Formats: sequence, C-alpha cells, structure tokens
Amino acid sequence: MNLLFHGGDLHSASAIYGRDPADWLDLSTGINQHSYPVPAIEKDAWHQLPYLNPVLIKAARSYYGDHPCLASSGSQNIIQLLPSILHQLGNQKPAWLPNVGYQEHRQAWSQRGEIHTYSGLDSQLAAQQIDAALHNDELGHLVIIHPNNPTGETFKRQQLRSWAQELQAVDGFLVVDEAFIDTTPSASLLTEELADNIIILRSVGKFFGLAGIRLGFTFATESVLNGLAKEIGPWSVNGPAQTVAIAALSDTSWQANMRSQLVKERGKQLSVWKKSMIQLGADLAASHELFRSFSMASDLAHRLHHSAAKNGILLRSVDINSSTSLLRFGNINLSHSSALEHCKTWIQQES
Repeated sequence: MNLLFHGGDLHSASAIYGRDPADWLDLSTGINQHSYPVPAIEKDAWHQLPYLNPVLIKAARSYYGDHPCLASSGSQNIIQLLPSILHQLGNQKPAWLPNVGYQEHRQAWSQRGEIHTYSGLDSQLAAQQIDAALHNDELGHLVIIHPNNPTGETFKRQQLRSWAQELQAVDGFLVVDEAFIDTTPSASLLTEELADNIIILRSVGKFFGLAGIRLGFTFATESVLNGLAKEIGPWSVNGPAQTVAIAALSDTSWQANMRSQLVKERGKQLSVWKKSMIQLGADLAASHELFRSFSMASDLAHRLHHSAAKNGILLRSVDINSSTSLLRFGNINLSHSSALEHCKTWIQQES
C-alpha cells in the first residue's frame, strides 16, 4: 500500500492504519527534529492585525542575503501562484521540471499548460537534457529543486547562473526551490547577486524545525514580488510566526551549532538504515543532513512502507516509475533511545 498524501499527514495515516495520531514515530518529512526553541509571544502578536514587521525583513535579509524579498505563509501558495505570474511576465513555452521532486511544483505548472521533465535522479543527465531543450528553444521556464527532495541532486551555482542567462534571452525565468539548502548555505544562489529572471524560494520550516508556523520567503525582482504580493493580499504572515521567525533568523549561534550537530549526526542517521536496506536489495540514492533516500523495486518500497506504518513508523514512499520507487527516511531524534531502538528492531525484522 502506498500513501498518496504529503509527508507528516498523521491524521490521514491514522485513518488508514487505525492508530492514534499521537502514537506515531513520524519519519515521513525532512523537518529538523531539533526545532528552534520558540520564544515567548507578546500579547500584541495575538491581538493586533499582523502587518509585516520591518524587523522580520531585516532579519531575513541578514540570514538569507541582502536581496528584495517577500514573506508569505509558507512557500506553497507562492508555488501555486508563480506559473500564472511568470506566464504573464515571461514567455509561454512549456516549463521544465524534475521528474522526481516536490510534486506541488509539477501540479501547479501542469494546471497552466504543457510541461516537460528532466531527470531528478541524475544531475549530469539532467544538465544534458536542459541544455538540449535550451538549444532547441523548447524551454520556457526552468524549475530546479536544490537540493532535490527526495533525490538529493544538486547543481553548481555556475551552472544555474548559466541557465538563467540563457533563459533571460528568451524572457524565461529560473525558479530555484532551496527549501533544504540551509545546512549548506554556501551552495545557495543568494550568496551572490541575482539576475532579474531568477526566483529563489526559501522555507523556515525545514532547518529550523518550524513547519507549523507556515513561513517562507521569495527572493526575486520587484516586478515578480509585486505580482505575488497583489495575489496573496495583506496580513499574509501571522503575528506569532513573525515573532518566532525574527528570533530564529537572528540567532546566529543556534544556526551554527545546529548545522554542526546535523553534520555530526548524518553518519549515525544513515547507519540506522543503510546495512539493512542494502541487504534487502536497495541502493542509497541520497544522504542529506535532514533525510536519506533509498532506491528499490516498487513492490519492496510499498511493502516496507506498509510494514513500517503497521509498526507505528511513518515513512515516505515516492514512485519513480512503474517498477522503481524511493523510500525516504527523515531524521530520528537520537536522544530518544526508545525511538532509535524501535526503528532498529523493525528494520532488523524486515532484513
């Protein structure tokens, strides 16, 4: 059985498996288990209309890079709006997206018309496919998930800049979703000046472990940001979320310590699963600081996904094609020994 809902949807999983939502070990997302400690929320944040606090934008520019940006209630609404806005501002040719990746991008662009896909599993092959599409004038806008979730694929900044330059000549845009790049911030395009046709999406939810506050930032030229702002309307970020984000984005000590901790834990997180997965016939497809993915036959992925769920462990299964799937494992809180042993017991039984 393969679950068709988003990772972290414990209520849907509970409806299928008859388990209380509180009785799950949720490894189905790439959200940091060591979330930023939420500060006290002043009463004004609850009682006043949440006009955008300039301090939030200042904190965002300090953390991400000094570029024009728009704060929104997560990246999801921006993903849904971008195809329409970019078709108005740019060309009308098909958008190209990874064939494996966060599927809301594909859902949004497919509603605007024809789309094409490139490899989300092999960055070298993907580069060849994108270059060919540009050479043949078949590419309208290019969407890159960087690093890709769940495949972990990345591109060099120079490559991304080169594609943006080629797209600019035909009024095309490069959209880069950097939701999982916080653990390696030097790889972000936000470390340098952005061309007018580059759009960067960033999320506070993943690295900071604060998905529940629903906050994201879009970095782009003013024409794009103004179009988005008009669509999302006023009060797009609630007051408490602004308070928490200002603290999190400004806490450079916590950020540095957390990056170091996640890097140190990466090997141990992988070791929980790698040996058993390989014995079962799977291959390691991605090892990120916040998740790891294994490629395997679809029937095996679905069986393991179902078996884990029956044992109260929620994973994420992603179909690549009719015969191959990825099984993605989010981080375990390694300080919870019972959770770690629970995972080890289940996977040892399977292998």
